[in-house]
Amino acid sequence: MPVIKTRSRQKNTIAGGSMEAAAELGVLFGCFKGVCGKCATTVLSGLNNLSALTEEEAAMDLEPARRLMCQCTIDKGTVKLDLD
Repeated sequence: MPVIKTRSRQKNTIAGGSMEAAAELGVLFGCFKGVCGKCATTVLSGLNNLSALTEEEAAMDLEPARRLMCQCTIDKGTVKLDLD
C-alpha cells in the first residue's frame, strides 16, 4: 500500500491514487487542473514512486524535485513531502 508522508504525519493510499489525498497532510489546492500552481510541493524522497510529469507540470517549469500534487498519482512505495 503506497504511503504519503511528511516529517510528522502519514497517510496510506491506494496504488494509482491521486496525490490530492495529500490535502489531509497540509498540501494546499486551488484549481485542481495544473494551472494555478498552488499545490506545487517539494518531494523529499520517493519521486520515482510518482507518475510521469504531465504536460501541465512541464509547462510550469518547476524545479526537478517539485510536483503539482493535483497532477500526479502515487504508483507505489512511499513519497515524503516537504510540508512541516
